[in-house]
Amino acid sequence: MSGPGPSDHRFEPSDPSLPAWWLVLSRESHELWMGGKALTLLLIYTVLLGIYSYLMASNNLVSLMPPNEMVYELLNASIGVGLFIGLIIGADSLSGDRERATLEGLLLTPASRRQIMVGKFLAALSPWPVALAITVPYAKLLSHGDEVFGPAMLWGALLGSLLATAFTGMGMLASFWCSTNKSSMFVSLTLYTLFLLPSQLPGGSRLYLGTLDLSRLNPIESSTWILTKVLMDSRPFREVWGWLAAPVVFVLLIPGLLFLYAGPGLRLEPGRPGSSRFGRVLDLGGRLVPWRRTPRLES
Repeated sequence: MSGPGPSDHRFEPSDPSLPAWWLVLSRESHELWMGGKALTLLLIYTVLLGIYSYLMASNNLVSLMPPNEMVYELLNASIGVGLFIGLIIGADSLSGDRERATLEGLLLTPASRRQIMVGKFLAALSPWPVALAITVPYAKLLSHGDEVFGPAMLWGALLGSLLATAFTGMGMLASFWCSTNKSSMFVSLTLYTLFLLPSQLPGGSRLYLGTLDLSRLNPIESSTWILTKVLMDSRPFREVWGWLAAPVVFVLLIPGLLFLYAGPGLRLEPGRPGSSRFGRVLDLGGRLVPWRRTPRLES
């Protein structure tokens, strides 16, 4: 007797009155948190943040830093790791389901493709608020009662939420187009590194194309610049608001592509093949290779 096939793992809505995206969110969140992936990543995040805070607070040389600088460094580190967590979970959301043979059962439900994508996206984004909450007591400790704590948490929540939303969506877009989980992770981490590295250079990249400051086009670098001016230099908002353009555009562009383009085209095969018989998918080696649609076997 053969066991159940991939199509037997169907998603059965328990309450037809609830919207499909909410049911998908509930299912995905349960698997993400009860399965341990989110808890494991956040546990590692908590330990690393604790070690980082301890070193800054106890080291004689580093402890000479003023409170606003220590809170700034902590906030930068927490946002960077928070984006990494969202990116990893997003990159696994679709290609991982394909490899585990659980995506087909979800696609066979009456839920629309876009609502499935929305539910998966919100579930992948759910670790960020928890990561931000974990950061609060460490930032309070390092602030030593300084007034920088309030603005730091406000700007950290705003910029971190914008970036987490965009980078989680970027991981899901990579997962949508890649044929394997490994290739999805590779593409996502490569893009993350390309965005992150310029902000880690001394003084930032600050490359110019004529009169255009290219660092303004990098959402991570723009956010770092805002935190530097607001927390370190105590500049008013009117002097830094222009740097919000990159994070805002990024958070509109990536989820827009995810929900308006990738969402309706979600299917068992990677990517969104057009009307032709051939599509293009990304294989494990990072090459675009032809893919031929195969007819579905009727039971």
